[in-house]
Amino acid sequence: MPESLPGHPLPLKFKEPQPNKLVIAVAKAILPAWLKRREQLSINIRAGAEAMRGLRKNRRAAIMLNHPDRQDPFVVVALARHFHENFYCIAARECFDWDNGWRGWLFQKIGCYSVARGKADFHSVAMTEKILREGERKLVVFPEAEITADEEKIHHLQSTIFHILLDIEKERLEAGQRTKAVKSPKLEKMAHTNEPVVIIPAAIRVKLESDLIAAITPALDKIDNHLNLVPPQKSDAARFDILTRLQATVDAYLKRLCWAYDLPEMPGDAIKATDLIANTMLDNVDKAMGFAEPHAMAANTTDRLYATRNKVGGNQTIKSIAMHPEAFHCAGYASPCLQSDFERIERLIIMERMLAHPRSEIQACRVLDFIETELFDKISPKGWQTSTVNIGAPIAVADFVTLYNESKEKGVAALINAYKESLQKLLNEI
Repeated sequence: MPESLPGHPLPLKFKEPQPNKLVIAVAKAILPAWLKRREQLSINIRAGAEAMRGLRKNRRAAIMLNHPDRQDPFVVVALARHFHENFYCIAARECFDWDNGWRGWLFQKIGCYSVARGKADFHSVAMTEKILREGERKLVVFPEAEITADEEKIHHLQSTIFHILLDIEKERLEAGQRTKAVKSPKLEKMAHTNEPVVIIPAAIRVKLESDLIAAITPALDKIDNHLNLVPPQKSDAARFDILTRLQATVDAYLKRLCWAYDLPEMPGDAIKATDLIANTMLDNVDKAMGFAEPHAMAANTTDRLYATRNKVGGNQTIKSIAMHPEAFHCAGYASPCLQSDFERIERLIIMERMLAHPRSEIQACRVLDFIETELFDKISPKGWQTSTVNIGAPIAVADFVTLYNESKEKGVAALINAYKESLQKLLNEI
């Protein structure tokens, strides 16, 4: 990708879906072996009679899932394999550039298309509308838009997809009314073929089945050796406690981050430190790119990352802002660059969420996954894990169109609440 002058970003190109039957068939075929050997993960799909009827009957549907874990994308392929269907799926724009673009190629071939988070992405909106109008395949959406690292509850939902669903259903209903009033073969055909738009809620919960100590000790040993940490002795009961040891490893990694980006000594606890380091890195991006006004007024660090990434645009191949880039592997990049810095900031934000859930064994595994990605560019297996997907009955979008006509804000809020209640119930049942 060519560079441009600081402060003058190149736009990121929209990535449209390019589904390829052969690639999709291969992905479905190799998924079980891949999950078993590389991820040590099993995906269990639950769907009651009403949910099964809804899946078979409704083509113009959005399957909407929570997003607690980095392995959730595997669920999309598992659902397609389980139900003998192919889907479209929305994915964050930056994901299409990972691993020098080969992962983006794969995403497009299995039916994914991009959305630029943090701004109005009209290309993505238009593609979503087209998919829902045509109803050839169901659409899979993670409306939380971020890995929440929370196995217990639903977090903030992006409202755009709910607006689109209501707009498309409103359009369908109005077409039906016009067909009744005016005899037109074209309108009659449209009303006949356009099925109602529905939301199919699906809840994901990930669980570690293996013993936690056995699952994470090999990774801890490898990371601690790399960070020059002395391994604990069994006689040192406090340090030998696995969660205490994990915290010491996290602290050592954060200190390396501080050193690599020329920050003072790590401040406060690990949760506060991750946020401060991420924001300091974003400050350095603003300075390096020559932006006159930093995004300090963003609501939170995640929103600030969105805004900064969008402002940088296609300039992400320029030199890394790290003072000591040799401290890390570059996750497939030939050399440290601004793109690898953005991915590091995003991992920090996710790690902060994970550290807020100290009792979750799966999050202990995920914290080490992200540190291994940083230091070794490779994630090691950590015991056997299961991802359970609980699918619920369809939610008819038509039930909310009347309220949407009165007030778009109230209509969207009501649909979001109905979805959240259904999804939370499904999550509680796992």
